[in-house]
Amino acid sequence: MKSVLQYAQSVLQKQRTLKNRILKSVMGNNVGSDDDVDALAQQIGKSLNVKEEKKGLELLAEWIEKGKAKNILVLCGAGVSVSAGIPDFRTPGTGLYDNLQKYNLPYPEAIFDVGFYRKKPQAFCTLAQELWPGLMHSPTLTHSFLKLLSDKGLLLRNYTQNIDGLEHLAGLPVDELVECHGHFRTASCINCRKEADGEKVKETIVEKKE
Repeated sequence: MKSVLQYAQSVLQKQRTLKNRILKSVMGNNVGSDDDVDALAQQIGKSLNVKEEKKGLELLAEWIEKGKAKNILVLCGAGVSVSAGIPDFRTPGTGLYDNLQKYNLPYPEAIFDVGFYRKKPQAFCTLAQELWPGLMHSPTLTHSFLKLLSDKGLLLRNYTQNIDGLEHLAGLPVDELVECHGHFRTASCINCRKEADGEKVKETIVEKKE
């Protein structure tokens, strides 16, 4: 099995061109150059009272490898799933909110609005058929790295904004994962709150397309 340092080096090699895109999805338009990761690493280094010559992801990986960084907390946004083929929300042209014209929504966010769902549930159900975990999309290198941190006992918690379930599919334990916006594994009635069988809901939406 690869060490954390070796794994980080492979991430650097395979995903360097995606770095700014992922950072922008997490930090907004405040990311402007390749120096941002180095600046972030320096800030973390100060909090750990560590002085090193290396920069960026290589420095972070070395801290993990040497045991200087433990109880790691990871915050994930839509950018970590872009390389799996799932669009983020707000990137002009490719983002989800820019490509919902076929649903005839009053505004893009309505597709996730329970009030709109009560009136026209088919819009969300159709989107759910495309996003349902494990059907069209698989965990990315980033999700695999989170699993590696977990396997090594270094992951304190992963907080994710995503509903794609890729962290769960990658094998993260439920006690280390907080899916802030929910997931597709369970369901309940929006009126009486009674729990429904998740597999039957999947069968209705995905297979029967009702």
